[in-house]
Amino acid sequence: MPNRQAYIYSLILSMLLISCKDPFEPELGDMPTEILVVEGYVELEGESIIKLSKTSPIQSENTGNLVLSAFVALSDAGNNRWEFEEKGDGLYSLEGNFPENSEYYLHIQLPNGETYISEAMKPVISPEIDVLDYIRDEEGVEIFISTKGTETSQYFLWTFEENWVFRPGVISNLIYDNGSIRRRTEEERIDRCWQKNINPFIVLQNAARFEDNTILQRELVRIPNFSEKLTQRYRIQVKQMALDQAAFDFWDILRRNSEDIGGIFSPLPSLITGNIQALSEGMPPAIGHISMGKTSTKEIYIDLNDVFPWPVFIQEYEFCNIFNDTIPPNPATITSTFASGNLIPARDIFNQMGALLGYRAAEQACTDCRLRGSNVRPEFWED
Repeated sequence: MPNRQAYIYSLILSMLLISCKDPFEPELGDMPTEILVVEGYVELEGESIIKLSKTSPIQSENTGNLVLSAFVALSDAGNNRWEFEEKGDGLYSLEGNFPENSEYYLHIQLPNGETYISEAMKPVISPEIDVLDYIRDEEGVEIFISTKGTETSQYFLWTFEENWVFRPGVISNLIYDNGSIRRRTEEERIDRCWQKNINPFIVLQNAARFEDNTILQRELVRIPNFSEKLTQRYRIQVKQMALDQAAFDFWDILRRNSEDIGGIFSPLPSLITGNIQALSEGMPPAIGHISMGKTSTKEIYIDLNDVFPWPVFIQEYEFCNIFNDTIPPNPATITSTFASGNLIPARDIFNQMGALLGYRAAEQACTDCRLRGSNVRPEFWED
């Protein structure tokens, strides 16, 4: 789920500050500054992930306090209970299969004893995604989704993860190794990396607004020209969740607050409540709306050849080049040049007879793609 909740108080202040010419320091009084933020979705089948964190005081540089060592559990109307397993980084996981014709509750107990419970959750089953595809136009690529709602599944929330391959500004397959230069192994490659982007914004739709509950070509992502996402190979995996109306209203308010903040007709952040309640009076409130159901998933890959020609501009590599100076191939000079890692051997230079003359270097920021991504191939990646 998009991590928007932690910014509620920042959004309130933004509205006030935008309308004032002079600096404004609000008096918060007894307003709680550390509010529990609950994110996630409970799957009927497979793994469910719940993330717990707390908001930070307005002037704090810390943008998210993860909640560790909490107790998280799911229960049903028959008092059956399933406990989540802590995974670290504020994440709690539950693997299981649960009947859809029951009501469920999420229980949270923090290390300080504060206890929260969700309102009753009735699972909503998502229909399958009909179409996940893209259109190439003059401005770039639009990725869209089409789906058909039912009488019980009319409100939809989509989350997605983007992954793509990119190359650095200077390609090198050489590596400095203990006073000498050699070829890199496949595991040592720094000329091919993967990047990812998860849920940059909230995408919702009410199928009841359309004829026959059919949503056609709802835009999910717009990839503009010059983006590096399509310079090699790109993947997007979309998860479709069907919500009840209360959950849809929560996410719609959250979306409008995150997208429209600053206008005099923008919705107030204080309207965001959620379905997580404190069990005792005087406890800090919680923010978040946890839903339960069965999601549907679809993914597509887009290759450079599919959208060619694709103009690209990567700001980080704008001024990258290989230096003209040739570094002699003696161990002392090689060590003094490359041992720090700031420079990378980019080219080996030979004379007409095939004898090695030396090496030419480039800056690490231009050659090592690991500075902007990972050179470890994702397990799910398909060529």
